[in-house]
Amino acid sequence: MSIFSRKQKINLEDFCRDFYDNYILNPTVEGVDFGTTLPDYIVEKIDPVFAHVDKQKLTDELMTLRFELFALAWTHKFVSGKIVIAQSVFTKHYLYKKGKDNIWSSMHDYNNSIDGATLEWLTKLGKINISFNCNMRKDLITKNIEDAQKNGINIDESVDRVNNRIWSENAWIQKFMLVPLAFIFCDRLGINFNELNPETGFHLTVIINGFYDGAKQSWDKVKIVN
Repeated sequence: MSIFSRKQKINLEDFCRDFYDNYILNPTVEGVDFGTTLPDYIVEKIDPVFAHVDKQKLTDELMTLRFELFALAWTHKFVSGKIVIAQSVFTKHYLYKKGKDNIWSSMHDYNNSIDGATLEWLTKLGKINISFNCNMRKDLITKNIEDAQKNGINIDESVDRVNNRIWSENAWIQKFMLVPLAFIFCDRLGINFNELNPETGFHLTVIINGFYDGAKQSWDKVKIVN
């Protein structure tokens, strides 16, 4: 491999802190504050029903969703083990330190939705495939718990949430998660997703998919070390 194609190494905590600071909590690019413009875009361009939602609540909900989708993409990249658990543990500590523990708590609903969508995907695989995939997921969950214990990490919601995301990549690829996540997003804002027009629902799933893709692209040119 050419020296010019080697990826720069960056510490996990430094990488996550930079992304969280500059792309989720304070997403300003070339002078444009996307933390403000995205909620405005949703109200003005997607559906005026969101105008009835407190703007700060809408902003916080978008942040919450983006944190969970970052963690989902991270799990799909690294699969399981210490580096996946460390990301979850760091995220909890980071949000509490920032006084954003409400975001950490709110991520729980999206995390459960991911787990539910994964289980739905598993049930549609047929007898042979479901047995293999369920066993793979079970083995990876067991490995996560063992790795956490080996590294002195408490088995708390930080580990539980990682395990809810395990073996979910194909469920994501096959679009089992987009609508459930959009449903949770609306429900938490007091909006009935089923009463929205199809175009609104589609735009929300595009935003969700964009959050996921943005996370994946963020580590393309670096090598993250734990």
